[in-house]
Amino acid sequence: MPAKRKTASQVMERDLRAEGYRLVGGIDEAGRGPLAGPVCAAVVVFEGDVRIPGVYDSKEVEPELREELYDKIMKKAAAVGVGLACAEEIDHLNILRATKLAARRALRNMPIMPDYLLLDALTLDKVTTPQRAFPKGDSRCFSIAAASIIAKVTRDRLMTRCGDEFPGYGFENHKGYGTPTHRKRIAELGPCSLHRQTFLEQWFGTDPINYSRLHRLHWEKLLLCEAIEDIHEMLSGLKEHKDWLPVTEWNLLTDLARKRCQELSERCAESA
Repeated sequence: MPAKRKTASQVMERDLRAEGYRLVGGIDEAGRGPLAGPVCAAVVVFEGDVRIPGVYDSKEVEPELREELYDKIMKKAAAVGVGLACAEEIDHLNILRATKLAARRALRNMPIMPDYLLLDALTLDKVTTPQRAFPKGDSRCFSIAAASIIAKVTRDRLMTRCGDEFPGYGFENHKGYGTPTHRKRIAELGPCSLHRQTFLEQWFGTDPINYSRLHRLHWEKLLLCEAIEDIHEMLSGLKEHKDWLPVTEWNLLTDLARKRCQELSERCAESA
């Protein structure tokens, strides 16, 4: 007989609803510890009692089941919001402040705002909504556990895609965590722009040296453009990928685009 799935309690949400709070939101994050990639935060709000067996701390849920639960949560939740803070922001702010930034972005991405927040051992500044934080919230509170699953699956999917954009590092397997294989590949290839340089600088310095395939492809195309209209069209298409590009790469591409536009304008002026 299969073991019964652990499911986080809804006692806290019920108590808050009894006090008059209708939209109780759980917040949690994934990706505070990896050497590469963003930290991802999620907010999940349920209206009334919603039963989804197996919703628990995402670290204790098997990947295949997490994917199933992700779909069920997205279907049954009243609202879901997700926010990211990239590696450059983690390096600039530190991981705790970047995690809070991702959580505030997740709140801003909510279609409806919670009237009370439950968090896993984290309090948010610059947020006026009443909140409560407590340890091990992702195993004790249903809405926080649901948020942990949304954040974890979202981030894992992103890192899997990064495995194609940054070949050789194995992001699709270790998701940026400091496994022996990942550390070996960093030693062989050097860090890339997806790595958190402050996590690595004692070994590798602070300058990223490798860039994604998407970055290299558009860099080469920009160098070949002979019309300003073509550059604008390329940047317009590239905006669809902006959330998947590290800030460093996006800034380098837009800087190159501006320089190419200036060069082409000056060339036109000289030939007029």
